[in-house]
Amino acid sequence: MNTSSKVIRDPIHGDIKVSGLLLRLLQTPEVQRLHHIKQLGFAQLVFPGAHHTRFEHSLGAAAIMTRLCDVLGLKEDRELLTAAALLHDIGHGPFSHTLESILMEQFGVDHVGLTLKLLNGDYEVFEPAERRYISSPTAHAVLTKAGLDLDLIGKIIQGRTPKTPYLGQLLCSTIDVDQLDYLMRDAYYTGVAYGMIDLQRLLQTITILRKMIVVKRKGVSVVESILMARGLMYSSVYFHKTVRIAELMLLRALEKTPGSEPFAFYRMTDAEIIHTLKGKGAYQEEMMTRLKYRTLFKQAYTASFNDFSTQQRSIVRGLEDPEACKSKERELEETLKIPAGHLILDVPRQELLRTEPRINLTEIGVEDNKKRRSLDEFTPIALAIRSRLAPDWAVMVATDERHRALVAKRVKRYLFA
Repeated sequence: MNTSSKVIRDPIHGDIKVSGLLLRLLQTPEVQRLHHIKQLGFAQLVFPGAHHTRFEHSLGAAAIMTRLCDVLGLKEDRELLTAAALLHDIGHGPFSHTLESILMEQFGVDHVGLTLKLLNGDYEVFEPAERRYISSPTAHAVLTKAGLDLDLIGKIIQGRTPKTPYLGQLLCSTIDVDQLDYLMRDAYYTGVAYGMIDLQRLLQTITILRKMIVVKRKGVSVVESILMARGLMYSSVYFHKTVRIAELMLLRALEKTPGSEPFAFYRMTDAEIIHTLKGKGAYQEEMMTRLKYRTLFKQAYTASFNDFSTQQRSIVRGLEDPEACKSKERELEETLKIPAGHLILDVPRQELLRTEPRINLTEIGVEDNKKRRSLDEFTPIALAIRSRLAPDWAVMVATDERHRALVAKRVKRYLFA
């Protein structure tokens, strides 16, 4: 038995001791690649400290899972759960969620789907020429050798463990280890105050009741803080308009690359995709250079659902379809005589729900006198979070600074024509 261990110093969780299976998984190519995938995409263009990576987050999620296993007494499931926590994001492509929409549109798969393919050995993170230089076993090989149930690990990552719901809830629910780590970590590195969570208090009040994760009644306040932190982080950081514009500029460059294979781009790192796209044509070179020097498109028009009439809301709902949105985008460019690819129409609500289905998930059981009750019975916060729309805009139009005044003046008329 391999008894070696390592202690990794983390700014969020302090010293994290890694040994055994977790150490072997940490050394796999799938996990090591995450060193080169920024956790928050282009957020560093707005929040200069946000250079942390998916590797740090994955390690942090595993660290929280280890502590939860201890407080919940889950000795038999510890390896499965910590492995799932460490590996849950290995399917992420460059700049994290940025390319998620193109994968969903073209292949009906997201980063979770790719994670499962990697775990099952159906897919590799290597470029064809890279394999000869890598001697470390893959995550699939390590898990198989350890005799772990790959199917169950996949179900834990998806939160689909109906016979033992608490297993899936620990990694995919209202207060799972994934969200706990990224809220604390992202708040720390961006410098905002919204992601502050009393993790120690949560660990003292979380428990299992009838195979379901619940919090004791005295832990309701910490759940409230988690829900509020999540909502505020989405509106203030994750869907900040400038970050969103940068992500869409990268996405448009990829979409306009002839013969592009999203799976090939998906296995790249942040730096690799920027370098590769820069050599794919004049438009791609322009977008990548603009991103490099932060010469971004500017917001020319933005509006929330409250700004629209009933008829306009119906039109906006129709534009949530990706093809309808792209068609309207091209129509606006032609009508306003703006060069192709230099106007971005963003109608993000459905995309947000696809990439983060937990955004409106607020249900968590509360243990009260040995009975499981709904969180809504103890606080109005959950209902308020479900009522709050994120992001703040229903429609945004961004363009080159040269065309900004023209678009701002005329786009609304043509948008709802």
